[in-house]
Amino acid sequence: MQIESGLSSHRKSVELSRKAHLLFQEKRYSQACVLFNEARELAPNNPYVLVGLGDTLRMMKNYPKAAQCYRKVLDKDPSNLFALRGLGDNFRGQRLLEKALPLWEHYIQFRPRDIFVFTRIADGHKTIGNHRKALAYYHKALSINNEDRYALMGLADLCQKTGQDELAIQYYEQVLQISPELTNILTIVGNLYRRRGDHEKARGYYEMTLELENTNTYALYGLGHYYRWIHDYPMAITTWEKILERERGNVDLLTRLADAYLSVGNLAAAESTYRKNLDDGYDKFSLLGLAKVHAVRSETTEVVHCYRQLIANEGESGRFFGEIVSKMIEYKWESDAISLYQVACEMQKNNLEVCQNLAIQAKKFNLPLYAN
Repeated sequence: MQIESGLSSHRKSVELSRKAHLLFQEKRYSQACVLFNEARELAPNNPYVLVGLGDTLRMMKNYPKAAQCYRKVLDKDPSNLFALRGLGDNFRGQRLLEKALPLWEHYIQFRPRDIFVFTRIADGHKTIGNHRKALAYYHKALSINNEDRYALMGLADLCQKTGQDELAIQYYEQVLQISPELTNILTIVGNLYRRRGDHEKARGYYEMTLELENTNTYALYGLGHYYRWIHDYPMAITTWEKILERERGNVDLLTRLADAYLSVGNLAAAESTYRKNLDDGYDKFSLLGLAKVHAVRSETTEVVHCYRQLIANEGESGRFFGEIVSKMIEYKWESDAISLYQVACEMQKNNLEVCQNLAIQAKKFNLPLYAN
């Protein structure tokens, strides 16, 4: 009778585990956890049950209890592959990669063709800055399957992080040959080409992204930069405004949009956008842009006010003065430019180098030099 009872308990624990695994695959983790716990009561040392429960608890982010399950298995069988991988993943979930890596590395001694774990190891080394080891493990993963997109993406990201943009592009483009629908990779490649100065290729990737997802913020932002690069400010504005239809926009976007408004002479929109940024805190580019708006309007007092704030926060090399004066001269406000030059010289009267730079800018714009 005891043998029959034992067999009955074993059969029941197996059946409960089978049902729990099905629930786990359906991501119904709470229900799976209940069944795994019932199975564990019947078979407290069953590694299949313990690993299943550990995986479920890990997905529920109950890392301490998940670790207990994996360790109970490893205490009796230090080479249990599922427990080794699970405990490693458990540490990864807690961002404890230094603890995860030895477990995964032990695991692949027994499963030397598990590309998923090779990629995990490579990603882990990359995250903690062991770039040489990361590179080696990505190449090991690709030696198993040279079209594995996760290994290719990880390797591309590593190249990007280490300043090897050309190689990064090559690997990302391999990913896109396999999965051309990955909009995040399309925008990354577009950004890399833009950073390398190949604006036409960048444009192509942004447009491919928008064909797949016409509201993609990163692609719209990048495409707006393309139009800005070719000085098509109305198209840059139209493109960037599409972002603002769905979100508020960050400081960088709003500043560039305001600059574009200024370039087409829409001073009200430019001022409003610069001020929106400044309402959230100091931003030198927004303050400089606002000074230019006032310069175009010949609002000398406001220009000087912005300029003083700018110099108080940033110092002066002659650049800020030059950018503001260029707008004044563009709109033929020479007397305003002279006034700003006088203010700038007075502010920098104890800094000979800056005064010389200001004089160079004044000569560039044919302004009469201010004599102290």
